[in-house]
Amino acid sequence: MGKKKGSKELKFIGWGSKPLIEFLRSLGQDTSKELSQYEIDSIISSYIRKRNLSDPKNRKKVVCDESLYSIFRRKSLDKNKIYSLLEAHLVMNLDISEDDENGDEHESNLHDTDDQTMSTSKKRRLVCSNEKSQMIERDSNVQASCFASIVAQNIKLIYLRRSLVEELLDDTDNFSAKVEGSFVKVKMGCRDFIRKNSHQLLQVTGVKQISTTGENKSETVLSLFNTATEVSISMLSDSDLSEEEIEDLRQSVEIGLLPKFTVMELEQKARSLHEDITKHWIKKELTRLQNCIDFANEKGWRREMYEYMEQRQLLKKPSEQERLLQQLPRVIAEASGHKTD
Repeated sequence: MGKKKGSKELKFIGWGSKPLIEFLRSLGQDTSKELSQYEIDSIISSYIRKRNLSDPKNRKKVVCDESLYSIFRRKSLDKNKIYSLLEAHLVMNLDISEDDENGDEHESNLHDTDDQTMSTSKKRRLVCSNEKSQMIERDSNVQASCFASIVAQNIKLIYLRRSLVEELLDDTDNFSAKVEGSFVKVKMGCRDFIRKNSHQLLQVTGVKQISTTGENKSETVLSLFNTATEVSISMLSDSDLSEEEIEDLRQSVEIGLLPKFTVMELEQKARSLHEDITKHWIKKELTRLQNCIDFANEKGWRREMYEYMEQRQLLKKPSEQERLLQQLPRVIAEASGHKTD
């Protein structure tokens, strides 16, 4: 059967569609690491502001220039729909089915080795290893035999900030199960002056209760992998992960200081934390956007203020929050191949 007229197949380069990746590269963005849908939405919003692409007759609309048209294939669009329109441009949002026997229309192959381009179709398969062309069904098998890649997107799925750990303390029955296996960031002591970074990502291996000196109280402390002493929750960092910290973690795994984990292991842990991490992020993001609104208002930046207000209004909607909660975490597999027994 021939392809339907007017249906242009969307091509992919790595984690994003070809037009999206080319757009980001034109702005000097590093596309070697995957960006989240929200990060891309922020980049595009900034691009719209700098290029003054808001419709002068309707500030809620954008007049697409050549670059935006190449992505969205529209002459104009609503600003608040950009986020949802980006879904189709990210590999992690693609629907994959094991029923893939209806010819070329329902099958995509890796080709164009320079760009690692994939064609989109409703049903497709992913290659787990560059050395083997074994096709697997991602939804059903979750690339169980592959190791997870040590990249920021994966680690963020199981990274707990101090403020979130403090919230989880309220759920005493499930605290240990949720925290164990996650990553936290700990400020290193002065004896660790050789390290470039002041903080280190460490995996939680256990939870203990210790008596507080001079008081009839106990304190919750965390046992960490390959670390002799426990740390109190107050010692944890509440900041974002840095690329340097991810690189340190990657090197620790490579030299055997930390065991590798499979895609399935990481995905199972990520799903157990997804609701808590997402709700915590929503609260922090609403606060951040309000601060941006206040700052823009003080500076008289009306256009920026309205855009932050629109983003905040969208995030406050129960339907949007539910959508974020329903977006199950996807784990990126290590490119080098399969788990060895």
